[in-house]
Amino acid sequence: MSGVSGLVAVVTGAGGGIGSRTAELLAARGAMVVVADIVPAAGEAVVDRIRAAGGEAVFTELDARVPESFVAAFDAAVARYGRLDIVHNNAAGTHLYPGDGAAVEIDPDHWDRILELNLRGVMLGCKYAVPHLVAAGGGSIVNMSSTRAIAGAHDLAAYGASKAGVEALTKYVATAYGKQGVRCNAIRPGLIQTAQSAALHADGDGPSKLLRHVLLPYAGGPDDIAELVCFLGSSASRYITAQTITVDGGMLSHQPFFAEAMDATAASL
Repeated sequence: MSGVSGLVAVVTGAGGGIGSRTAELLAARGAMVVVADIVPAAGEAVVDRIRAAGGEAVFTELDARVPESFVAAFDAAVARYGRLDIVHNNAAGTHLYPGDGAAVEIDPDHWDRILELNLRGVMLGCKYAVPHLVAAGGGSIVNMSSTRAIAGAHDLAAYGASKAGVEALTKYVATAYGKQGVRCNAIRPGLIQTAQSAALHADGDGPSKLLRHVLLPYAGGPDDIAELVCFLGSSASRYITAQTITVDGGMLSHQPFFAEAMDATAASL
């Protein structure tokens, strides 16, 4: 079998839009899932949905800034299910977007808070997962990056830098532990519509502006990320490691005047 059935997965930030859908899809396909989130009510709601659908899951509270949180989450997986096979390091600090501006503008303490959660948190997730994955004979780590890691903007400098660090860390983990059967990859999402992303564009105009630059006629959703996590967690991706896979509908794959050219073409029809 090349799926995730019978495997044990820990998903961090599993109470949010992408994390919750990933946890649910893993469970629907037969994985045993540890739902880890800093908000107990959100995480427990995900567990309830998984169990109601006939899946197997348990909740553990996780603060991605605290090493002991990761130790407890991975220990819980092994204690309950006997092993650890998949880790999806999804927790991130989107609530820290306000105050994250250009390098000249950002407060150094706010910079530190963002990197602590988004980059150090992923490092902790890798650090404490690897020994369990090695003990299980190998496994898969899937980290979360962002198109902000490779495309600059006038804001979110700390967020972009933290995600660029995640991509570099992904290669280092894959290099150091590949011979022990541990694969490590990252996902680089673009425009993914979730409740969190909608809140960031409360004026309602942001997503439509971004969608102009997507090559497809629609934005992505949590399922698009969850499906890739399931693939990267399975043996179907056994020869894929140290990679960052972009899921952005082609948004970063074209010339910067693409949207204007398309508008001009449409106007001439």
